[in-house]
Amino acid sequence: MPHGRSRSASLSGWNRASDANSRSCAICPCHLQSRPEHGMTQNQLHGRLPGVQVGRAVAALAVFYFHTHLALGYFDPARLHTWQFLADRGAAGVDLFFAISGFIVCYVSSAPGYTPFNFLAKRFFRIYPLNAVVTIVMVLLFSRSIGGPPHEIELERVLRSLLILPQKAPMNAVGWTLEYEVIFYLVSAILIPLGGVRLLLLWCVAAAAIGAEIDPQPPMIARFVHGHYANFAAGVFAYMMVSRLSPRWSFSLVLLAAAIGAYAYGLRLTPWMTPVACCLAVAGMALLPSAPRPVEWLGDISYGLYVWHWPLFMLSPWLARWMRLDTGSGEIWRWCLLLILVLVASASWIWFERPINRWASGWLARRSKTAVVAGAASSDVRG
Repeated sequence: MPHGRSRSASLSGWNRASDANSRSCAICPCHLQSRPEHGMTQNQLHGRLPGVQVGRAVAALAVFYFHTHLALGYFDPARLHTWQFLADRGAAGVDLFFAISGFIVCYVSSAPGYTPFNFLAKRFFRIYPLNAVVTIVMVLLFSRSIGGPPHEIELERVLRSLLILPQKAPMNAVGWTLEYEVIFYLVSAILIPLGGVRLLLLWCVAAAAIGAEIDPQPPMIARFVHGHYANFAAGVFAYMMVSRLSPRWSFSLVLLAAAIGAYAYGLRLTPWMTPVACCLAVAGMALLPSAPRPVEWLGDISYGLYVWHWPLFMLSPWLARWMRLDTGSGEIWRWCLLLILVLVASASWIWFERPINRWASGWLARRSKTAVVAGAASSDVRG
């Protein structure tokens, strides 16, 4: 996967490299609108924003840790050394994922040659194939009573899971977040061409406010109006912030420190501090000049980490019993599961996800080229 490591690239060159890279990331790398008079156009930049990959890695690992109690039921809880902060608040990884998506949608929409069709097509091939594979795996687990009782399998539930349609309980329990992502992508593809990122921001804020007033709701309604859209709004606003700043360690660290403070202490004042923290965190990470390559790799495979961890956790108690593990070794098993998950997600990325992304990008490029040639021929005929 290309990384555009040259430090001498201008913003325009970085935008082109990032657009090429966007096809191969679990959540696309980020592109920032330039401001010719100051800011990012006058800085030397990487081919993509490594800090956003860090954010995606952090989000996936936080959700992993938050759910590990589901995988450790076989073990003695008194002998676990749980990191209570992540055990209590690791679900915020989902909020961070949503904020990153808000940021990225704005990035993609500002890239040269953006069209709603190409954007939605890339999102389809990025999300749906792996979701289908994991859904089938979950069906197999349930049918064998490994992950749950067989009677939980219903055709409508499976179909909704494959199509990522709103429902109460997707086959892969984390699939509810993909339902929000898909709806957000659809809405952004409609609103951004009409009114830009500001209109998208307005819709996100309105959806969050309305959702807060009528909560709880049926899944179909909740997926369109819910407080979660405040996190998407946070990402959109972070994009608007970053487009006015230069990528410097000082800016990044100040924003990240503010994000940590807002999340650690601001929640005592209001739950709406989570979107504020996500906004600051995404903006801060977007401005990071560099990141360790292993962490960037975890960002590359974060979609796989996210969707594969649930079936792995469903298998975990069965595996522990089958292997006759010591009930006091739960903490070791927790980190063994992380290693297994990284290996599974890496294999998924290298041999399944990335080839599909590359094929989809090639198909869209050929389709666009054909459309341009056809348009030119039509103009010649009219002339």
